[in-house]
Amino acid sequence: MSHRFHFPRRRFLWISAGACIATLTSNCASNGGNADNASTPASDFDPKTASWDEVVEAARGTTVNWAMWSGSDNINQYADAWVGAKLQEEYGITLNRVPLNDTVEAVNKVVSEVQAGLTSGGDIDLIWINGENFRTMKQGDLLYGPFTDVLPAMEYYDLNNPAVLNDFGLPIDGFEAPYTGSYYVMAMDSDRVSNPPQDFEELIAWAEANPGRFAYVAPPAFDGSRFLLTTLYGVTGGYEQYAGPEFKETLWNERSPLVTEYLRRLEPHLWRGGETYPPTQTRLKELFANGEIWMMPAFISGIAEGLATGQLPASTQAFTLPGISLNDPSFTAIPVNANNPAGAMILANILSSPDGQLEKFKPDVWGDPPLLDVQKVAPELQEEFAAVESDYGIPLKDLTQNTVPVVNAEYTTRLEALWEAEIA
Repeated sequence: MSHRFHFPRRRFLWISAGACIATLTSNCASNGGNADNASTPASDFDPKTASWDEVVEAARGTTVNWAMWSGSDNINQYADAWVGAKLQEEYGITLNRVPLNDTVEAVNKVVSEVQAGLTSGGDIDLIWINGENFRTMKQGDLLYGPFTDVLPAMEYYDLNNPAVLNDFGLPIDGFEAPYTGSYYVMAMDSDRVSNPPQDFEELIAWAEANPGRFAYVAPPAFDGSRFLLTTLYGVTGGYEQYAGPEFKETLWNERSPLVTEYLRRLEPHLWRGGETYPPTQTRLKELFANGEIWMMPAFISGIAEGLATGQLPASTQAFTLPGISLNDPSFTAIPVNANNPAGAMILANILSSPDGQLEKFKPDVWGDPPLLDVQKVAPELQEEFAAVESDYGIPLKDLTQNTVPVVNAEYTTRLEALWEAEIA
């Protein structure tokens, strides 16, 4: 059996970050960055003591460099048109979107800059981030802040909500601003699937009965790695045992063989008999849209967007695997050597704000659910959120209440390595 080989990009991240952690203290203490590149916000601005008015004043008229995954035309349009216009009109700030194929590219950029002594004036001001990338930067002292207490938008969030306070089980501690309320669920063509599976044993039984009609993205692509995490939950007894900030080595050694066994059992029943895997979620959605597969794991925003734009058939329905499907939010963070941290804070606040959350919630814009607490926003905005939800095409509240958190990022890293060694 032949497979396309996928190099584990996150593995390079951990190697690079480890080297950075070892040298970071001496580099940062010397402040060896290029002073010519340091803007006024970077040199004179302290998020721990600044007021919001001081943030705005420091950022006005600057350019902010936002590094973000850019694999979706709709998301890029949201950033360039809506967010960019908001920055310019309200603050005179120019948005420079830095396209990424994978967030690790931005993290490794920061690692390289800091290792080279560039502890200010860096090329990236804000990163769309979560998971292992956040853990690497936080544990390596590569993040600027804490800064989120200063953001006005934080008043609209439930600060008792674990999804707002933690990223893959790691406390955020003010180093990330909330951005996306993302959920990794399942989609099916209801014209072809009448009884969707409710757990992973039912999923493999369905795949056996419908050979070639299920597929998932090849890890370590982001979506594929999420499927591996749901598999870990689904075949080893649920997520609760993995909860908490620490990776549990003994538990992993006991449970991970069950994941390997399941993936091997599933593989012959996949699209093309598991001979190859869709490399991206875009390709997976194409297979679903043209009827080659009838069921797929997907982020709920992609399903809503596909229905709104006609990319997916009208018979598409979303469903969850209770206790297995993921509540998988993401955030924005400022690198420790950002050239324009004040501008980054303005941008992060716009993305977290009720207006920003509402705009990206619209299925024809992006379809990404809000992470804020809608009950905390003004009544007229509550009505607008309700109107979008009524047109969403998916029973959002019913689905999301069955999702569970994402656990320590090391489990995902181990799952990717397992897949490459045992499946690919």
